[in-house]
Amino acid sequence: MVGNIFLGLGGLAAGYVIIGLAATLGKWIGGLLLRFRFDRIIFFMVELRKTGKKISFGLCDPQPYISCSMVDTKDTKMRNLVYHAFSMALALFFAETACIQMLGTKLLPKNAFTVPMVIIMVAYTLVLIVLFFANQLLKNKNTAAGVMRREYEKCYAAIKEGTAPGELEILGAKFTGKMTDLPVYRKYLLMCYYHYLDQGAYDKVKIIMDEFENYVPEKWAQSDLNILAEFVFYNVIISPNDGKAKFYGTQFVNRLEGNEDINSKRVFAYWLLFVEKDKGAALQIAMEAMRGVDSYHLIGCRGMEKRFIEALLKRIQAM
Repeated sequence: MVGNIFLGLGGLAAGYVIIGLAATLGKWIGGLLLRFRFDRIIFFMVELRKTGKKISFGLCDPQPYISCSMVDTKDTKMRNLVYHAFSMALALFFAETACIQMLGTKLLPKNAFTVPMVIIMVAYTLVLIVLFFANQLLKNKNTAAGVMRREYEKCYAAIKEGTAPGELEILGAKFTGKMTDLPVYRKYLLMCYYHYLDQGAYDKVKIIMDEFENYVPEKWAQSDLNILAEFVFYNVIISPNDGKAKFYGTQFVNRLEGNEDINSKRVFAYWLLFVEKDKGAALQIAMEAMRGVDSYHLIGCRGMEKRFIEALLKRIQAM
């Protein structure tokens, strides 16, 4: 009995991984055919990511799934539809094949391992199909949520290709109030923040951050570190507020270990100088950030990051 339970759990895990890999492979193939730009592949907590012209491999914030992210530089609804359809189609092919092998040809024997495996493959595929049509319906709607999702994906793709945030054209959209739309709203606000920050339009940065602060998560995830970093930077430099700077900064520093993103290093260097008053440590981190800025994976943000790092280095040298 115990052995069958473990076999069943193994079958569930195997089926989950098989369909996850199939869906990921589908996105990768679809992206290649449509000439999308590779962004990253996540396998639970392992990440394969493109940074400039280099491919990096390492650990990331643990995710309960396997996924592939490709960036569409042309951003059309039809291309997006075909890209996601490849993922769904390949997952469906694997699930149908497993069912036919077990029920039709009986080449796949029925036992405590294979039955749960096929069940989870079919169930996972049905979830992917539902999500596919739900996402396409959302993106094609001219609702605030649809606009935010399209604008974020468009802006992210443009920045990855080298467009400076200040040169982006971003359509305005307001939060719908639906909690399901909150994650994409945060990403949308981050694009707006970078846009105005790069332009030096700090009055508009303030409007964005005031709105942003209404929707901060109760507990910051590692994947939100780039957003948390900008809360620290804003309250340390753009609109100094010692209380908020320390409130967000303490959480930021606790999650910083192992993070090599340039924006995090830039913010940490400012934090060290203006809050911790540690000139030597600030100089060290700022120099590390300057050495790595030309390989930052958000190519369009490199110029903005370099300006802020150079300004900090000049401030340190003048002290």
